[in-house]
This record gives sequence, C-alpha cells and structure tokens, in this order.
Amino acid sequence: MNSLENIESLLKTVYEKYNNIRLGIAGSYANNAQHEESDIDIVVDGDSMQVDIMYYIKNLFHTNGDNVDVLWLDLMKQEDEELDKLAIENDLPINEYSAYKTVMQEVKWV
Repeated sequence: MNSLENIESLLKTVYEKYNNIRLGIAGSYANNAQHEESDIDIVVDGDSMQVDIMYYIKNLFHTNGDNVDVLWLDLMKQEDEELDKLAIENDLPINEYSAYKTVMQEVKWV
C-alpha cells in the first residue's frame, strides 16, 4: 500500500515534466482513511486536453492504472456548473455534495 508521503513524492516528479499544472490528492488518502484496497485519486488542475499527463501519472505507480483515478478539475467544474444551472432552471436544489464540490473541500495540493 502506498503512503501519502510516497504519493506526494511521486507527484512532485511530475512537475519536472509538466510545469503548467497543479496536482493534488483527494479521496481516502486526503482524508487519511485509506486501506489496502483504496484507490488513489489524483486531481489535476490544468489543461484536460493533455491526456498524456494522465498516462504519465498512472505509470508512476507501476500498476496497470486500475487503482489510480485521475480527476480533471476543469472537467469536473464544468459538469458541476451545468448540473447546477439545470437544477436552478427546474427549481431544484443545487447539489452541495457533487464530486467537484467534495473534491475541492478535501484536496491536498502537492
């Protein structure tokens, strides 16, 4: 099992190759609730069109990437804004616990 310190160390190496992004850790590792089967949620604040970043990050963990989720902040925010707009248009409450809002509350930036 990876430690938070190990994950942070690996992610810091990403900045050597990509300097136009910001990286963070979310989910169980950010909340110090990880266990043996926890996946690693990596948040990328940057250009979501650079899909090579996702593959680079997944390869850092020397797995097939199944246990590493790369979350693109700009895509999550866009989806959240669209859902909020739809809720308002239909006189529904805004989801305060959307994936984007939850990630933004718990992310630990590296």
